[in-house]
Amino acid sequence: MRRFSHNFDISNYRLMQNRKLLLFLVSLSLSFVNLVAIGANDTLVPASDTLGKQVKKVKPVPMEPYHWNVIKFNPTPMLLFSEVRNFTLSYERLITRNQSLAIQAGYLLLPRLKFLSKLENIVAFAPKEKYGINVALDYRYYIIPRNNRPAPDGLYVGAFVSYYGFKFENHLDLVKTSLLNDAAIYGKLNVVNFGVNLGYQFIFWKRFSLDLLMLGPSYSFYSGELGISGGLDPALVEAIDKELVEAVEEQFPLLGALLSGENLEFIGYKSKWKFGFRYSIQVGFHF
Repeated sequence: MRRFSHNFDISNYRLMQNRKLLLFLVSLSLSFVNLVAIGANDTLVPASDTLGKQVKKVKPVPMEPYHWNVIKFNPTPMLLFSEVRNFTLSYERLITRNQSLAIQAGYLLLPRLKFLSKLENIVAFAPKEKYGINVALDYRYYIIPRNNRPAPDGLYVGAFVSYYGFKFENHLDLVKTSLLNDAAIYGKLNVVNFGVNLGYQFIFWKRFSLDLLMLGPSYSFYSGELGISGGLDPALVEAIDKELVEAVEEQFPLLGALLSGENLEFIGYKSKWKFGFRYSIQVGFHF
């Protein structure tokens, strides 16, 4: 009897342990089901949908801009032509959170031509008119994965089209003579550029911008004319012609691109396609 009672106690004990294990497994299953249900309500992907499927990468979403406009001043023409009256402004407007359009316009004055002293002893040059304009239209794309702040702050790539137009005319007077003449040196230049650009714009304190256009290769169309008019002595014209070409090529690389070592009397109107380059530094106000 004792032996039978001992076996019965062991059987009861095992049955109780099995029941506890069964209850634990049931509770664990119910907890897992509740967890999946809660996750589904929170717009998580259901467990059944993730089987055999790879998790899709979420595309980065552009941050909300601080402001959508930037007005900028471009001092580059001042530095390039050593003329403080060269005034250029631009306006940039975001059209999406990471794309923008910009327009630029400015007034240009060309520096005075520098001639050798021997020419100044023969001819006096009196500026009659000189001016120029520049306009440009830019498209920019601010690269989201590379930028930690909202556009227009950060690295950008884009495309542009720009136009530069110059015109000058200098009146000539013979030195040490009473002869009157209406001779003049004149020049015109038009440049249309089609290119791409790479740059970085910094926005400080959410208001002030520093725009560095670092790389801007372009394919450019040059057209213009350069010459001497009036009834000057042929020998004098030849001397002026030679020195003028050298001076223009040195001071105005854009005009020099049209000359190609030719004499002015044979130039007249000329045009050609050439590769160009664009760069600039701008400071502005973000609003």
